[in-house]
Amino acid sequence: MNATLSGKPPASLARQLSLQISLLVVLMVGALAAIAFWSVQREIAAVVPGTMLSTVQLQAAQQGQSFQLADASVRRLAREWLQRSGKLGEAEAERRFGELFERSADGVWRLRPALVDTERAPTFYLQGSKPLDADVRRRAVLGYELLREQGPALVPPFFSAYTDFVEKGLMVYSRGIDWGKGATPATDNFNYPTMTGADPRNNPKREVFWTPVYFDEEAKAWMVSVIQPLDLQGRWVGTVGHDITIDTLLQQIGQADAELGALTMIISRDGQLIAHPELRERIAKAQGQLALATLGDPVLSAVHALIASGGDTAQAARTPDGRHLVAWSRIAGPDWWAVRVAPQARIDELLHRGVLWMLAVGLVMLLLTLLLLHRVIRQRVKQPLSDITSSVEALAARVHHGEEPQTLPAQGSADLQRLSQAFDAMAQDLASHRRQEQAAQAALQSEVHERRQAEEAVHRLNLSLEARVRERGEALQQAQQELVQRETLASLGSLVAGVSHELNTPIGNALMATDTAVTALADLEGMLAGGVVRRSELSRGMQLARECVGLALANLKRSASLVQDFKQVAVDRASLQRRAFNLRRVSEEVVHLLQVSLKSPGCTVEMDLPIELVLDSFPGAFGQVLTNLVENAVVHAFNGRSDGRILISLVRSDEREVVLTVSDNGCGIAPEHQGEVFKPFFTTRLGQGGSGLGLHLVYSIVCNVLGGEIELDSEPGEGTRFTLTLPRRAPD
Repeated sequence: MNATLSGKPPASLARQLSLQISLLVVLMVGALAAIAFWSVQREIAAVVPGTMLSTVQLQAAQQGQSFQLADASVRRLAREWLQRSGKLGEAEAERRFGELFERSADGVWRLRPALVDTERAPTFYLQGSKPLDADVRRRAVLGYELLREQGPALVPPFFSAYTDFVEKGLMVYSRGIDWGKGATPATDNFNYPTMTGADPRNNPKREVFWTPVYFDEEAKAWMVSVIQPLDLQGRWVGTVGHDITIDTLLQQIGQADAELGALTMIISRDGQLIAHPELRERIAKAQGQLALATLGDPVLSAVHALIASGGDTAQAARTPDGRHLVAWSRIAGPDWWAVRVAPQARIDELLHRGVLWMLAVGLVMLLLTLLLLHRVIRQRVKQPLSDITSSVEALAARVHHGEEPQTLPAQGSADLQRLSQAFDAMAQDLASHRRQEQAAQAALQSEVHERRQAEEAVHRLNLSLEARVRERGEALQQAQQELVQRETLASLGSLVAGVSHELNTPIGNALMATDTAVTALADLEGMLAGGVVRRSELSRGMQLARECVGLALANLKRSASLVQDFKQVAVDRASLQRRAFNLRRVSEEVVHLLQVSLKSPGCTVEMDLPIELVLDSFPGAFGQVLTNLVENAVVHAFNGRSDGRILISLVRSDEREVVLTVSDNGCGIAPEHQGEVFKPFFTTRLGQGGSGLGLHLVYSIVCNVLGGEIELDSEPGEGTRFTLTLPRRAPD
């Protein structure tokens, strides 16, 4: 029997829709809850290990930062120590050792009491049971000067910086601590880990190494040391190192993660427990590192097994029984690993708690949604809204095509009538906005067109400016090259003038001696023609003729030598010909001609070059470099002084290159000018004969022709030194 015959009214549309939609929503929420639980479980299983790994990597990076700095610092200090060792002379070392150190009454060598300053300088002790040779005294001076200069900048961040001596001694900078004062004749650092680890028998590769953790009684802190062995001429002489406090690191490790229940610890590769928030006292009793084998803890043993099998990469994995999640990352420096262990049960508990919260929130949202749906469905406006929708669709199409909208038909309900009026007003607004949009679009297109034209004009202007700049640059470069060429020719001209002037004297002397010899021979010829000649007169005439001829020959040889030197230098510079040449010989030729042309009575040019050194290069270019450097020193360095000295010396040479220096004892170069001297047209004697191209020409020849490098080192009042590094074979 249907509902009408039974007298029961049919269920309302709102009620029917509410029941059906509510059932669908409940089913959807249940399905979504199940999917959410499965998805969250999978996501947590994928995300938590990555999160723990990122956390432990960040901790390892933070913990290893100071270790990396310490490692780099000891390597740098060792290089600096070796460099200074090659520069410190024996006499200077002996003098400084006597000024700095003295042997105390107990036989121990210490820093002189007047020089002890624990805030600014290192302290020192060295056992005096054996006589100290020159090498030990020299190394003591080296260590003191190095740590005095750099120790205050390194402590902190490090606790100390020091050098050990194999002769049972220690030079150490540790702010506020006098290590020499506490030393006794029985103090012996040779068996410390810092020395045993550096012994060539234990460290044949001479690598940087880290000591085990130890408790420093002086500092009342846990520490670890990084050590670099020091070898001098193939012989082990000591170490250089840093002590680093790790108390802050241990405090950070002691802070457990209460939310996840995770423990953070540090384990060494060889199975030593360095830090653990629950085993601090046992680690302290074990002298800073507790062997995992003595604990018998299956979790820690499983953690160490995972680390040992994982190589050096940071990883995250579960223990074999699946009860713990482990993440580990290597700490730079000591062979330690930052480890984070979280119980899987705690992770599961957090997962279940999160899912319960999601379900609770979902149920609340479900109830609110059902109430809202029930209220909306009760409106029963399906058919009127359908009619209005059809009209609106037609309206939208007309507005889109630019046609004027039509008004909606009248409605039977006041509410729907107001809705129709609202739609009519909206249609008018849409049409108006459409017309405005079309106008704006046309204006925008016009503006874009104008802007493109302006950009094209700017682009053409930029191309024109770039062409002008390029032309000006080429013209400037050509002018600069011409000025450099003129400077080179002017230098050669100066040599010509000097040589010409120098040739006047020997040639004049030769002419005078020859004339005297001719006169003497003529007198002898007259006496012989007369028939009566005394033996004494004949001998005296012949002796005078012989002396005059010898004097003329010596002056002519001097002129020939000067002409030969000038000829070789002039040919080399004019042709820029490459050939093998003797470095000392070419340098002597250049210096000889310079002494002739410069005529500076207050300046001497000295050379310290080996005879056998040969270069395959450009002698003319090399001679031009020497000429400009010496002339620059004569003009600028001495200011009328009578004790000027210029030295050309060899620093070192090998199969690939030679290193020369041209130095003077003049007034030096001001610091603000040192960065400018190689630039063209820079001179401090503008209008006084300086062109500003001399040192620029030197720089260009050394770098572009000879294929080498040039460096400047100068202190005001201390002179100037130019260092030339030249290849034995110049580039093609």
